[in-house]
Amino acid sequence: MKDLIKIELYKIVKRKDFWLMQSMIFIPIMYAVGLASNSQSFSYEGTGKVSALGYASEMMVFVYMCFIYFIILSACVIRSLKGEIENKSLLLYAQRINDRKKMYISKWIAFVILLFTTVAIFVLVSVVCYELFLLKRPDIASGQLLNIRENFQIVSSVLAIVLCFIFTISVALCLSSWLKSFQAMGVFTFLWLGMMYLKEFAVVKYIAPIYYVENILQANVDGQRMNRLLGLLVLVGIVSIVSYVVGCKKFVRSDL
Repeated sequence: MKDLIKIELYKIVKRKDFWLMQSMIFIPIMYAVGLASNSQSFSYEGTGKVSALGYASEMMVFVYMCFIYFIILSACVIRSLKGEIENKSLLLYAQRINDRKKMYISKWIAFVILLFTTVAIFVLVSVVCYELFLLKRPDIASGQLLNIRENFQIVSSVLAIVLCFIFTISVALCLSSWLKSFQAMGVFTFLWLGMMYLKEFAVVKYIAPIYYVENILQANVDGQRMNRLLGLLVLVGIVSIVSYVVGCKKFVRSDL
């Protein structure tokens, strides 16, 4: 299994759409430089001074608001599986491995590993940019690595957004086992945009990850954040399991 995951990691990092996803790392760089230079194109709307990890959290929220990164990730996941099926490269691979279930789950694990790696680099870059540039704005930067009063707010916000990315990986991988590449991308985009509206309606809002994320970001009490985070964790867990069962079953039976 470890060898399969290593192979998938290697194949993913060779993809151009994966590196397009990494462009999110430039967001905290540009924002910090813009604020430090007093550019009119960048502004800070916070109510108080921000710590280094608080800045990283706010930049992660900015990435979440730019929903295009969820679309890019879904395209990368879909093309990783369906693209290999369509160009027949997976056929030779499957003949050597002869265990499609392991092939399917190894792709999921590889994407999750790269997701956490990207988030870790994103946070590190944000902190470095904070120290290099944002400290020039004492009206914005507190100079602290972390404000102890906001530690759970930061952790819950970042984890919620990471869970949304895991949701994207699970659903996109499932769709790619059933539909053609462009069909799967279209369905996922429609699904994501649809969830933006579902979060406004009673009952059905609980099946939309966006509902939980926005409640976590807007909550003023840690208890509320914890409840919503647990709800999101359960939702993503259920969706990931169902997506695996449905997607893997189709992948195992499909003609390569």
